[in-house]
Parts: sequence; C-alpha cells; structure tokens
Amino acid sequence: SRVTELLERSIYAGYIEAHKWAITIRKGRHEGLISYATYLRNQERMKEGSHAPARKDINADFPLRGFIECADCGRPLTSCWSKGKQRKHPYYLCQEKSCKSYGKSIRRADIEEPFENYLQALQPGEAFVALLKDMLQAAWSERIAQVRVHKGDIKKSIVTLDRQIDGLLERIVETENPTAASAYERKIARLEKQKLLAQEKLENGCLPVTTPAKLLELTLRFVANPWNLWETGNLHLRKLVLKLTFSGRLSYSRENGYRTPKTTLPFNMLEGIYGRKSGLVGPEGLEPPTKRL
Repeated sequence: SRVTELLERSIYAGYIEAHKWAITIRKGRHEGLISYATYLRNQERMKEGSHAPARKDINADFPLRGFIECADCGRPLTSCWSKGKQRKHPYYLCQEKSCKSYGKSIRRADIEEPFENYLQALQPGEAFVALLKDMLQAAWSERIAQVRVHKGDIKKSIVTLDRQIDGLLERIVETENPTAASAYERKIARLEKQKLLAQEKLENGCLPVTTPAKLLELTLRFVANPWNLWETGNLHLRKLVLKLTFSGRLSYSRENGYRTPKTTLPFNMLEGIYGRKSGLVGPEGLEPPTKRL
C-alpha cells in the first residue's frame, strides 16, 4: 500500500496538486524523477491489476523460448529440463494439444546451434555498410522533418485545449447549477492533464535524444556483426538481437528444421543482394549467406 501511495503522487513527475485545497495539478518548480507520461502509464497499470511475473530462471537457459514457433501449428515453442539417470537434459517442445507435435521434445542443440551458425554468418561487407550508412542519414533527415511537423501539431493542440478550458470557465461563472458547475470542473481537470502532457511532449519528446553520429555508430556496429551481442550471453541483449534482426518469430519443423526466416530491413536487403531462395531450409538448418558484398 505504501508503494501504491508513492506511485500515485504526481510530485515525483515534477507536478503538484492538492485536492483538499482545490489546487488542480500544475507544473512545479522542481525537477521530476519521471516524466508525466510515465506517471500516467503507472496509473493505468495500477488500475489494470497485477500480472504473473515471467520465469527468468528458465528464460536464461532457453534464450529462444517464445521466439521459435512450431511449424505444424504456429504456436511458440516452450522449453523444459528433462531429468535423466545422471543429469538433466534441455529440450524445446510444443504444448499445443491439437498439434501433431504436441509433447514431442526437440534437443536444445538442434534448435540453437543452427540459429547461432546463421547469426554468425550475418556479416555484411564494407560496401553494404557504407550503403546502409547513407540510408540511415537520409532516414534521420526525414525523421527531423517529421518532428518539426509534429511539434507544430502539438502547439495547435495546446491552443485548442486553452480555448476549451476558457470556454468551460466562462460556463462555470455563468451557471447557477452546482451539478453543472462540478461537471465543468471535472472536464477542466481532464483538459488540464491533456495540456500538461502535450507541453511535456513539446519540451522533451520532440527531438531525438541521441545524435546522428551516435545513432549511426551504434546501428552500424550492430549490423556489422550481431553475433557479438549474442555471444555476450546477456539475456536482455539476446532479446534485443532477436528484435532487431528478425521481423517475426522463426518457424521450426522437427522433420525439416528451420523455415526461411523473415529478417528486418538491413538484413533483408543483404539477403536480397545475395539472391537467397525462399521456401523451406534444408535439414542442416538456417542457410547463412555464402558471400559478402
């Protein structure tokens, strides 16, 4: 209850309010520990209720858990440790009861080794990296142009909110009905929160937080060799590699191995240049590129 009470206080977002003195929420003179947008998300999550925590113990042993799907039913594969006579053995398996592969274990090595071989082979040459750099610079310029347009839209929305608030204040002054006045006050409070959120976006959320040089450096470092991040063994970084490299889950068949993966734009371009074939991948697993641009 103490934690909930702290999360409900807007003062930690840099704002103040006091309902018992009829002081509505407003910008304070102190710096917030979190953004107002984060504060609002916290309120929404507390209303939704609690969720069961993820099993970090087993996810660390099976980094592809939930990312590999069964080719027979399309459901994500789960994983487990099976107890043998002398030691435990790691397996992936499908737990969809209507699937023909239900409960049939797949050795962890059969899943992870072909995947790692494929990942190690995703290393484009210098010419491709230079082309990607030009594309990222163009995308950055386009992003800045979009931000300027968005900034103008936010300014217009703030002006509109001010007009609505002023109109409601005039109604409160003119009305003699206490019920109507209370309804106007509640609506003004909602509009004030929308205005504060818009002002925060205008101040903090318009321009990218990083620089073009830093963005290019990090992106190109990853694209040049995603295996370096995977090899660290850090579960968070491995999840990031999966998200940045592939546009969807990988499909695995017990008989035929992996199907052709769907990669994100940079690697998709790389595969297009190499002229990779579509369809089922052979029993050896994922087919890595055989050339470098």
